[in-house]
Amino acid sequence: MPRRSRIEAPGALHHVMVRGIERGAVFRNDADRDHF
Repeated sequence: MPRRSRIEAPGALHHVMVRGIERGAVFRNDADRDHF
């Protein structure tokens, strides 16, 4: 079953989650995280 379309609204906030494979590290250090 496909997901619902994203609501596009000016000024809307988005919650972004990033997870590595098997909950592994995604960023090598704080500089990588800040760049993201």
